[in-house]
Amino acid sequence: MSEPKTLPYAVKTECRRYDGRVAIVTGAAQGLGRVIARRLAEEGAAVVVADIQEERVQRTARLLQEETGRPFLAIGGDLSREGVADEMVARTLAEFGRVDTLVNNAAALIRMRLVDFTEELLQKAVDWNVWNTVRCCKAVLPTMIERRYGRIVNIAGEAWRTGAPFHTLLAGVGKGSMVGLTVTLAGETIAQGITVNCVSPGGIETAADGDPDPPAASYRDPAWTGPGVMEELGRIVGQRGISMGRFSHPTEVASAVAYFGAPEASFVTGQHIGVSGGMAMI
Repeated sequence: MSEPKTLPYAVKTECRRYDGRVAIVTGAAQGLGRVIARRLAEEGAAVVVADIQEERVQRTARLLQEETGRPFLAIGGDLSREGVADEMVARTLAEFGRVDTLVNNAAALIRMRLVDFTEELLQKAVDWNVWNTVRCCKAVLPTMIERRYGRIVNIAGEAWRTGAPFHTLLAGVGKGSMVGLTVTLAGETIAQGITVNCVSPGGIETAADGDPDPPAASYRDPAWTGPGVMEELGRIVGQRGISMGRFSHPTEVASAVAYFGAPEASFVTGQHIGVSGGMAMI
């Protein structure tokens, strides 16, 4: 396996903000979710990793526990389905007794033009980019409200505001809705000790997730991202006049997530930050 191109930009963990804390990271079997889970564990958290890929998330939990020395709990299932997120939170409370941070990272990376979607794929795109996050937020809120403490971090993506092609469902409907959900839920919970914030990556080299021997099989249908799509998106990143002109190493995104999810982000809520090398600026 070739060395990741973004490896020189990997961010080391130099903080210890999660001692005694419990975090849930969804979509954590691979890619950015795996890196976020590792980052929070390196900072001291006990981490619940959830993913629709049941066998792969079990493997990820075992490897990360060995690598970090922190406790991990793996939960498999489709979080967009009724009751699955509630069961995830119940199992977390039974195992660790609390939930401090929820990172809503799970998504279906379906990159195609709207006219090419089948009805079935339209439903999947909404389920796995919207319903899963809404259900996870709803499931975790009762225990956070009871403790008057909680950190919710939603993962969006810069394509919702850059107009990148092939992203109408993934970014326009899915990731764009994360921004609106962040603001409105932050307003709803602002008096209850809960903060809700949002991180938008640009292009990420997700293969740089640190998996020592990544399985070849994936639940993702190869047709979700057609031939030449990633190459075209890479050219767009490189052609932007004011940007760093590269994909990010996933640790560069995870470090921003770790801040929003930590106790020190106590006076920050309803905010959106782009971690995209200047693809989009205020």
